[in-house]
Amino acid sequence: MKPRFFVVFLFVFLFSAALVYSGELNIEKCELSQLKSLAKEKNTNIVINFYAYWCPACRELYKSVLTSEGVKKILSEYVFARCNGEEGEGEKLFNQYKITAFPTLLILDASGKELDRLVDEIDEGKIKKSLEQVKSGKNELEELAKKSDANPKDVDLMFNVCMSYVFKADREKAKKYCEKVLKADQKNEKGYASQVLLSLGKYLYFRGLKDYDLAAAHLEQVIKLFPDSKEAKSAFVFLISSYVKSGKEGVAVMKLRELVKKNPNSKEPYKTFAYISWKNKWRIEQGIENAKKALDLEPKDDDAWDLLAELYFLKGDKVEAAKAEEEALKLKPGEEYYKEQKERFSK
Repeated sequence: MKPRFFVVFLFVFLFSAALVYSGELNIEKCELSQLKSLAKEKNTNIVINFYAYWCPACRELYKSVLTSEGVKKILSEYVFARCNGEEGEGEKLFNQYKITAFPTLLILDASGKELDRLVDEIDEGKIKKSLEQVKSGKNELEELAKKSDANPKDVDLMFNVCMSYVFKADREKAKKYCEKVLKADQKNEKGYASQVLLSLGKYLYFRGLKDYDLAAAHLEQVIKLFPDSKEAKSAFVFLISSYVKSGKEGVAVMKLRELVKKNPNSKEPYKTFAYISWKNKWRIEQGIENAKKALDLEPKDDDAWDLLAELYFLKGDKVEAAKAEEEALKLKPGEEYYKEQKERFSK
């Protein structure tokens, strides 16, 4: 090979490689039509990371996994976007694809059809495995479901299949396998029954399918059947939110007042009321009042100060929101999230 030709060849090769992977994570705008257009143009699939600003696992996923060299290189082969699942176009897509939890990585083809999704505990290995299976056309969950059908006494496998279908918002298959788990672990000896009822209510029906009556029915069962389980506390928060979403505000208020009455000297009932007010953008003034009561009982609760700041921000009072966040920062000066929050409220 002539030296001059070799130099030209080397330049073209290196330039082409730079187009494939530049070393940076290329994040596209959260707009489905644009993502589909880019995917068709590049003859590849789409990967969307759904996140929420308040979600610690979402921040950790982005900081430690998505921006790692290995994952950046993997994602360079795809059209990648990050979507805030609670705002604008991101919220529309969150609802359209029935996303059940934060964080989620959703894999779509160029037409927008879902191919796979990863939820919650996501690492480089899981991302690589999922994308490879999509390429090969392999469906690991379907294979596990068949294995579960062939081994009806394997409750652990049955539980994993049930939960996977819950997070994928596959109503019929989730119902099929989760009902089997509930029957096999009626007394909650394995702790599966309480987890399944909570997950059906919280993830499948409340977040994924927006069927608030069915969500409430399953969450009520968690509290009724397994009141001492760790799932019962989480179930209560989503149960009240289900009442709010379905227009049963009177029931929601009554249940919250009952909780406060049972524990008048504890900050937790007041924080619960404030949290539900914030998450549902509901009765904001009462939420502020209850956050303050929680802080009267425990002034050093940085989380309660952050919650109060969120409520003031919803009210439109940025000054008070920034002041409340400053109190959270005083208690935990090294907390990056509180610094980001204060900056957000100060804009």
